[in-house]
Amino acid sequence: MIFLKVTDTSINSVDDLEDQELATGSAGPSTSTKTTQSLPPSSPAPQFKRQKTIKGEAMFSVMEVIRSTRDGEDLVEELSQENPMPKARRKMVQFVVSRLIEVYGDSPSREVKTELARQIVTDFPELKDSTGEGHEGFYTPGTTDRSASGSLEMRLRNIRRRPSVTPRHLKKTTAQAPAPKVQPPPENTLAEVEVSTMITWLKNNRKPEAQVRELMKKTAPRRLRVLRESQEKLGAVLLEYPRLLDTPGMIEQDFSILYPSNAPKLYETWGNRCRKVLEWAGRQSNSWKKYLTIPEQLTEDQASVAAFHVLPYILPTGVCSSTVGKRTKFSKADAALAFIDCKPVGTNIPQYLTLLERDLEENGEDALRKQPFVLVLGDMLSPAQCFLIAERLAIPHGSTIAALDACFKAFYVLNVEYSVACKNAWIFLQHGCYQVKGGERDIVATVRSLMTAFQKDT
Repeated sequence: MIFLKVTDTSINSVDDLEDQELATGSAGPSTSTKTTQSLPPSSPAPQFKRQKTIKGEAMFSVMEVIRSTRDGEDLVEELSQENPMPKARRKMVQFVVSRLIEVYGDSPSREVKTELARQIVTDFPELKDSTGEGHEGFYTPGTTDRSASGSLEMRLRNIRRRPSVTPRHLKKTTAQAPAPKVQPPPENTLAEVEVSTMITWLKNNRKPEAQVRELMKKTAPRRLRVLRESQEKLGAVLLEYPRLLDTPGMIEQDFSILYPSNAPKLYETWGNRCRKVLEWAGRQSNSWKKYLTIPEQLTEDQASVAAFHVLPYILPTGVCSSTVGKRTKFSKADAALAFIDCKPVGTNIPQYLTLLERDLEENGEDALRKQPFVLVLGDMLSPAQCFLIAERLAIPHGSTIAALDACFKAFYVLNVEYSVACKNAWIFLQHGCYQVKGGERDIVATVRSLMTAFQKDT
């Protein structure tokens, strides 16, 4: 009788990998559970060709592992096609990690995982990322301030967590979305006394608008530095700079000072990419369609808006908290609400802001709609009014894309974190549209897949 060691990885299931994309740096020490499965003499354990040596260790063939599985030839063919489906990618990761554990155990070295990630994109070039060396979506080594990431690492981490025992004394902790990596503001070239005089004038004047804009631009280096270095709460800091939020265009102006070449990117790229987002969504699971009803025939403006609304439904949601022995994640509806909140025409905005403030006061870090986010009134595809909600203010904008553009830039100008529930929608816009560098390790496989599809079409 021949025995083949396998782990409790559920390698025939392809629907649970999304959870590993959500487990960004959350796994703690735990043990793995292994079982044995008896194979009849007529079904000998598959023999894998061993190749490449990594510090004395032999690496197995990814291609042979997949071909040896049921329907392996079909999976190889699908992975070799242009823009492979995420479902095929998830299934491949499950098979490969199962074999990896058989050969190296559930805690292989970083060299083994790095080489395996490289081999995957070598055998299947269509899985190569458009960032870094191309294999980072499967494995990126950890650093002193950040744990390892990638599909292989997340799969291993989830397996090691089964079963895990969390001490009773551990309290509930709220997960944090990664803060955008903001580059330092430019140096202030004006005398401090002169800048202080301008700031005082701005605190007490809203007009003439041209002068407000000019002085806001001159005082931007000081303001951006204070927003990054101050230990006070954001609301207290903004009392010194009230025109930043109540004067249209000031968030965008400050962002342009930080990232002059990236500022117009959303408008430059979204007209072409919104259709590709909808096409990509159509090839995925249809589960998002139970939340959204989108007509087949759309105008260009409607397609642009629809693609924004689809993002939180087709990308993984964030993990909201960690409780005793359990991790909880936001639902798709939660993620959509934290990204773009849709309300009917006639909604009382002051009352809406009051309820929002009450929610923040009562729930703190657990509040769902953390600011900034977008509020639209009326029809989802053709809203009557659009607002950026930030620091308990509703800042009007002329369209959904204008409000989302301002919202994205507010994260960087105000130096605040992405909302955990919909963080992957913002990470996609950051890297896939604005092309702002930083936080590449936080890009999950689904986001990389969507970005890669864009890369191949340009």
